Amino acid sequence: MPEFDQPLWLLALLLALLPWWRHGQQRVDWADLRALPPDRLSRAVDGALRASASLALAAAAFSLAGVHRQAAPVERSGTGAHIVVLLDRSASMADGFAGSRRQAGEESKGEAAARLLDAFVSQRLRDLFGVVFFSTAPMRVLGLSGDHDAVRAAIASSAAPGIGLTNISAGLTMALESFRDQPRSGSRVLLLVSDGAASIDARAQVTIRRLFQEHQAQLYWIYLRTPNGNSPTRLPTPDAGADVAPEYYLDRFFSDLGSPYRLYEADNPRALAHAIEDVSRLQNQPLRYLQPQPRRELARGFDALALACVLLLLAARLLEQPRWQR
Repeated sequence: MPEFDQPLWLLALLLALLPWWRHGQQRVDWADLRALPPDRLSRAVDGALRASASLALAAAAFSLAGVHRQAAPVERSGTGAHIVVLLDRSASMADGFAGSRRQAGEESKGEAAARLLDAFVSQRLRDLFGVVFFSTAPMRVLGLSGDHDAVRAAIASSAAPGIGLTNISAGLTMALESFRDQPRSGSRVLLLVSDGAASIDARAQVTIRRLFQEHQAQLYWIYLRTPNGNSPTRLPTPDAGADVAPEYYLDRFFSDLGSPYRLYEADNPRALAHAIEDVSRLQNQPLRYLQPQPRRELARGFDALALACVLLLLAARLLEQPRWQR
């Protein structure tokens, strides 16, 4: 069915009745029309001119209303995955891999992640990507989409220095909700890229565990750590709690989700590139998805129709003979 951007303009359709009330043609005085023979041609011409005027007004109303038709999505199939990239935007992502002080010309962890993820998206033409940022609060930048230019632009924006802390619980919840109402085909992958971790309270753990099971998603965690930083696989001291070694306890929680999970530790750009290449190689499953199609604009057709009717009326006006020339 047609849709309208400005439906209030449809009230102007009432103006299309005016030509049937006032014809706008010159009147010719005659003593008695009954003295004239019936002129069917004149009546036909008069009706055609009135209809042209009505059609011009109606077409102009539809054009001003922004009439269009939304195209139905087309089902595509191939190989790939539904991938949601969950990017850490905390202040520490602006640091280098070697520590808090970056040397001249050195990439920050955020810049390296954005550069390599851009190449990752460019190589996977059949995948659907979503992008979610998180720091103190999460932000959905882009839902699952096949528009890779938009995906790459969203990832490129993550290279700017971030602010805030690492609230990974809210980011995971928002990223997993991106899979809701999506066709269940191909792999569903949550790609977490962060340089830190945080403790997740018991209520949030229940929610995240339920969402992983509900959406049947796989988790890949690319942990960007400094060479002397804590490792998620390093057993902390017995008296160390979740606040002291959050990476270790977060890795244990991910391992106990009941969903496929893999951890990658990257302490330099080369290791980060290797981790992303490994994810790209593993996720290559049969995929079916609906690709949105651009809407079909109908306003131009109504513009052309209104113009044709107006030109016809103008030609009829030019053919009229003034009384004094008869």
